Amino acid sequence: MAERMKRQMTGLMMLVGGGVLGAGLGLLFAPCAGEKSRKKMMRMGKTIGNKSDRMMRDLSDRMDDIAGMMSSMSGKAGKFMHLR
Repeated sequence: MAERMKRQMTGLMMLVGGGVLGAGLGLLFAPCAGEKSRKKMMRMGKTIGNKSDRMMRDLSDRMDDIAGMMSSMSGKAGKFMHLR
C-alpha cells in the first residue's frame, strides 16, 4: 500500500511540475510586456504555492490517519496474541 501511494505521489508531482514548467514557458514566450509577464508569474507562483501547501496538509492528514489505523491494528493484534 505504501509503494502504491509513493507511485501516486511521484506521478502527481511530475504532473504538477510539468504544468508549472509549461505555464512558465508559455508566459515567457507570450506576446506581453515584461512587467505584465512578471506579474502573471508572481500570481501563478502564489497560486501554485497555495495549492501545494493544501496538498501537503492533506497528505499529512492522511498519513496521520494511516498511522492511527496501524497503531490501532497493532494494539488489537497484541491483545489477540496475548490471549493465546
